Amino acid sequence: MDEVSPSSEPTKRGRGRPREVVRRPSGQGSPLQQRREDYPGTTRAILEAAHRVLLRHGTGGLTLVAVAREAHVDVTTVSYHFGTRHGLIENLMDLLYSDTVADLAENVSHLDSGYDRWHAYMATVSRMCQDREAARAYFDITALALRDDALRIRLARLNVWTIGAFAQLLQAPDLPDLSDDQVKVLGELIFAAVDGINLHHALAGSDYPLDDVLTLLERVISDSISKDTDTSHG
Repeated sequence: MDEVSPSSEPTKRGRGRPREVVRRPSGQGSPLQQRREDYPGTTRAILEAAHRVLLRHGTGGLTLVAVAREAHVDVTTVSYHFGTRHGLIENLMDLLYSDTVADLAENVSHLDSGYDRWHAYMATVSRMCQDREAARAYFDITALALRDDALRIRLARLNVWTIGAFAQLLQAPDLPDLSDDQVKVLGELIFAAVDGINLHHALAGSDYPLDDVLTLLERVISDSISKDTDTSHG
């Protein structure tokens, strides 16, 4: 098992205080501007190991010991960087949500048309829904957060930030009359619908008409955007 060299660690630090991860009170400070590649090497390696453990074993198997074993580091290294299991899970949520926003921006931000961005987003959703392991992991964390106020607040804030990023991407020249409030509500509706579709697909498996449902959602939202724009012009 690979160990972190003692010379690379400070001689004295507060117990449970991470070296590379900035700890934030739950619900404060957006992590979404930080890309995966921006994380310090050890931090990223541990979080990626935690993600693999989560995908295989769910939150029940997401312990500091299991993550340390997966990352090939000593458990004290994991606790040194994240403090507790709670801190590890919070930072893992931050990483996964920042990945979502980065992927969304990469897929749609180069498109000028709001409708083209919407179609590209739905293509991304379709690919996401095909990843059964990721869906199970997401809902596993959601269930855990519902019973833990600090994680619940953190997850709620991450949802707000993600929807805000999505709303910004929908501001395009061919959608000039959608107000900030309209775009925010639209984002809430879309993300709630996608979560529901993802959950039903995860439960039903191959029997679920995923393509048909996503096609209908795309058409309904496109029609809604068109009507909102026409009404504003009228």
